[in-house]
Amino acid sequence: MGSWTLLGAPVYTLTGYRGMGEAPAALRKEGIGTVFESLNDRGDVDIPHLKKDVQEGRTKNLDHFRDASARIFGATREQEEAPILIIGGECSETVGAMAGLGRAYGGKPGMLWLDAHGDFNVPETSPLGYIGGMCLAMACGMAVGLDLGIGQAPPPLAGERLVHVGSRALDPPEVIAFNSSPAKLFTAQQVKKTGSADVAEEAARHLDNRSDWIACHLDVDVVDPEIIPSVNYPTPGGLTTEETSMVIRMLIRTGKMRVLELTAYNPSMDRRGASAKRIIELIRASFD
Repeated sequence: MGSWTLLGAPVYTLTGYRGMGEAPAALRKEGIGTVFESLNDRGDVDIPHLKKDVQEGRTKNLDHFRDASARIFGATREQEEAPILIIGGECSETVGAMAGLGRAYGGKPGMLWLDAHGDFNVPETSPLGYIGGMCLAMACGMAVGLDLGIGQAPPPLAGERLVHVGSRALDPPEVIAFNSSPAKLFTAQQVKKTGSADVAEEAARHLDNRSDWIACHLDVDVVDPEIIPSVNYPTPGGLTTEETSMVIRMLIRTGKMRVLELTAYNPSMDRRGASAKRIIELIRASFD
């Protein structure tokens, strides 16, 4: 699989989710580096701890998120040719990361987004003001008027180069947003019905035909919580690790996958490390 870079992005945007910020260190300790033939570990982006939740308009902790995104942007915009594994934190790391990698790699990026949730709200539709539930929409430039200060014009992602797989907990406004978007959506139920191999092939072909390079975002709650329970939003009816690795493996076979974002694992809920071991085995199986 060649040489990869590892970067930790321990961002979280609600104080109650601080455990997610421990994920880079925990997965290193469990041996995620052994999955790769060669891995250049750049350490973690220095992101201050969030100490108090602040409501800012329709969002919570927006200033903290802006600062974290600017730091992640700065750490990724000079990325060299080697592909990169980014370990969050919550899914919101993608906003700064994709803006930075868009600068570094150029061209047209595609995104495979594996997640039980849509992350496709905007401030006007978000039920809680939680930025982690808006981050994919932000990366697609949908949060109109929300200046993040990281050079998002044009936005790093385009809807026609987005495939979302594994959802089973979309908010009604997210359903409307996906239906009006050129993005492709495969719910967890569709994966079960159609088969992971067919969904994987269609998703990979769609992105391969439209993208110069591809990022894969793996929110580990896409996997059923009976298998990986150490997440803040466990949602029944998820994919198996085999189904998930099948989708990633097919994307790798395009030869265009240059980014793997691994998010939403909470080590504070995994004292014996069982979920971490399953996550690492999932990644290992994806590269087989």
